[in-house]
Order: sequence, then C-alpha cells, then structure tokens
Amino acid sequence: MNVEADKVTPTESGVAEVWTAVLNHDQFGPEDNFFAVGGHSLYATLVIYQLRDIWSIEFPLSFIFEYSTVRELASAIDRAKAEAAESDAVTG
Repeated sequence: MNVEADKVTPTESGVAEVWTAVLNHDQFGPEDNFFAVGGHSLYATLVIYQLRDIWSIEFPLSFIFEYSTVRELASAIDRAKAEAAESDAVTG
C-alpha cells in the first residue's frame, strides 16, 4: 500500500496484497477503486475467491461491486468476520 503503515489496517493490507497479485500492479491506496485501476468482473471473481481462502468466510461476488475501494472492502470483510464470530459464539 502507498500510505503510512500506522494508518492501514491489517485487513486493508491483505486486500491490497490480493489486488496486487490479481491485477499485477505495484501498490494500491485505501481509496483506490478496483474498477478504476483495471479491475473487471473476471478479476473480481478471482479476488473474491482469494479473500474467501484468506479469511475462510463466504463473501458474495457482489462485495467487490458494492465495496469497490480497498478501505470499503476491508471494512466489509471486518464486519463479516465479526458477524461470523458472533454466530459461532451463539451456535458454538
């Protein structure tokens, strides 16, 4: 990522790393839009599969269309992780 390390969450770093690998690009900032930097529906599918593998949570493909910046997608992932943890605690 091209921002100061203390302002980037671990999830934002993870999302940026996936984008870097899929889009074959050097770095992304938290406000970079996936589609503005060369992303399209095939790449979106690859990104979602990698995010699912990293966080072991089923993310719908629509996530990348709804949350198309690094920061928005990372926030959505963090919310999904929290919901999954709450669900596991309740059904435990």
